[in-house]
Amino acid sequence: MKLNKTMIAHRYGSALFELALEKDERQDLKTELAELKQVLVDEPKMMLLLTSKQIARTDKQKFIRTLGDSASETLKNLLDMLFDYNRIGDLAVIIDEYNRLNDEYEKTVKATVTTAIPLDSEQKAKLADSFARIVGANKVILEEKVDSDIIGGVILRSNDYIYDGSLKLRFAQIKRMLLK
Repeated sequence: MKLNKTMIAHRYGSALFELALEKDERQDLKTELAELKQVLVDEPKMMLLLTSKQIARTDKQKFIRTLGDSASETLKNLLDMLFDYNRIGDLAVIIDEYNRLNDEYEKTVKATVTTAIPLDSEQKAKLADSFARIVGANKVILEEKVDSDIIGGVILRSNDYIYDGSLKLRFAQIKRMLLK
């Protein structure tokens, strides 16, 4: 049975997270993985190099070793294992899964807040605190989006929660009531 990216990410990400907890290096590994993910974003051709069939396996191994030179033993082992099992192309989704598990462990929620005008830092802080109480999180990280189409109010979205307090929605509700 061939595994899809979600299953691969979950298996490897979970195992990596469990190991990091066990070795008490969860935060350090999170930092290392963030740096590695940034390299993947900044240099998209790197993944082409590592997955290309035209490049010799020994050359790829040398590159993996160079990549892991200043990395922790855990990260070196991850890179070696992914390379050995031909899963190096799944590195980004594995890092994402590790981060998701870490956020869950820390009770951190990421949410998008959409407003008609930009929020100041005090408004963002109050909104984050209120949302944290609602969803039972220790910390809320807000990504702000401005959309003048909502007219006013706030729309908050996280993984499994949507709060739409926009005037656009209110107007639509009033319109539906008037048309009944």
